[in-house]
Amino acid sequence: MSILIGIVGKPSSGKTTFLNALCGTSAKTADYPFTTIQPNQGVGFVTTPCVCQELGVTCNPRNSECIDRVRKIPIKIIDVAGLVPGAYEGKGMGNQFLSDLAQADILIHVVDISGSLNEEGETVDPGSHDPMKDVNFLENEIAAWIRGILKKDWDRAVRKADTEKKNIVDFITDKMTGLKITRTDILKAVNLANLNTSTVKDWTDDDLLQLCHEIRKAGKPIIIAANKIDRPTAKSNYDRLKKEFGEIIIPTSALTDIVLKNLVNQSKVEYISASGRLNSLGNMSPKEESIVNKIQTEILEPYGTTGIFETLNKAVFNILQLQPIYPVADVTHFSDNDGKILPDVFLVKKGTTIKEFAGIIHQDLFKNFIHGIDARTNRRTSEKHELQFGDVVKIVAAA
Repeated sequence: MSILIGIVGKPSSGKTTFLNALCGTSAKTADYPFTTIQPNQGVGFVTTPCVCQELGVTCNPRNSECIDRVRKIPIKIIDVAGLVPGAYEGKGMGNQFLSDLAQADILIHVVDISGSLNEEGETVDPGSHDPMKDVNFLENEIAAWIRGILKKDWDRAVRKADTEKKNIVDFITDKMTGLKITRTDILKAVNLANLNTSTVKDWTDDDLLQLCHEIRKAGKPIIIAANKIDRPTAKSNYDRLKKEFGEIIIPTSALTDIVLKNLVNQSKVEYISASGRLNSLGNMSPKEESIVNKIQTEILEPYGTTGIFETLNKAVFNILQLQPIYPVADVTHFSDNDGKILPDVFLVKKGTTIKEFAGIIHQDLFKNFIHGIDARTNRRTSEKHELQFGDVVKIVAAA
C-alpha cells in the first residue's frame, strides 16, 4: 500500500526542518514566510520490532531496513507551502498548498507551540500567539476548500437528488475521488454530521460546512506536532492543547533532532532517534557539551524523545491503523524463492484479508488465489482470514 504523508502548517512553523529531521534531507529553511515554494519531498521511516528476533533468524531486507532487530519501513513524505488564513480563496500559496496535499493519506500539522508566530507566520513576542488558533484555522481552511469543490455543481446535484432521487453520496464521492477520499469516508462523514441524504434540499450552508469538516476528519486525518517544545513559552501551551487533543498531539523539536544527528555524524554522541537514547562519546567542545546537556534535561528527560519518529509512527500505526505483514514463499525458512529471509514487509490496513493482501503483492496472485498459510503455525487460512500485526504469511495460488 503506497502511503503519502503531508507535512502542513503556517509559514515558519518548522515544517521543512521537520521534514529534514524525518528524512535526512537538506531542504531550504529560513525565518521568513514562504521559504517553501515548490513542495519538498523525502522518505521517512516508521519503525517496528522486526519478527526476525521472535523467529530466531537473520533477515535479508530488500524493501526496508533492519537495524538492531528493528524494521525500518519507508514512507513517502511531502512538505507543502505554508498555509495562511484565506488559503481556500487563493491567498498566500493557498491554491498550490491545497493541490499538493490532495494525495496525502494523513497530515502532520507542525505547530509552533511556543506561540512566537502570528497567523501569517511572522515573528511576534514569544507566547503572545495562541497555537490553538493555528489548529482551528488549518482545519477550517481545509473544510472550506472541500466545500468549494462541492459547491461548483452543488445546486444541480441537489435538484437531481430531489427530483430524480439520485443519491447525493454518489455525487460527493465522485467529487472527492481526486483527493483519495472514499465512499466509506463520505458515508461515515454524513452519519457523524447527522444529516439525512433523503432531504438534502433542506441542508443549510452550515450543514454542508459541517459535513466537509467530517469528510476531512475521515479522509484526511491530522496529527499535531507541537514543535519548538524546548522554548520557554512552549510547555504551558502544550499542556493546554494536550487536554483538548489527547494522543494526537506530540511534543517535538525538529531542530534538536537535526543537531543530534549532526553530532552523531561527527562521532561525538550516540543517539537513537526512536528511543531517545543519548550517550556522549567525547571530543565535544564546551559549547557542544552545554547544548547536549540542555537537550538531555529540557527535552529528552521530560518528553523521552525529540518526537520526530514518534509522530510518524503514531500517524501510521495508530491513526491510519496500518499493519506490517511479511510475505514468504518458504514457511520453514521464512524466505522467498531466492532464499532471502524475510526480504519484504508491506503496510496494510487493519482488517485486510489475506486474499486482499495477495492482490496488493500482485493481481495474478489475487486472481489465482487458493489459500494462505500462517508461517508461524503452518496452518492454512481461508481467503476471508484477516491479517494481524506482524503476520508472516505464504500465498498459495494456481500457476
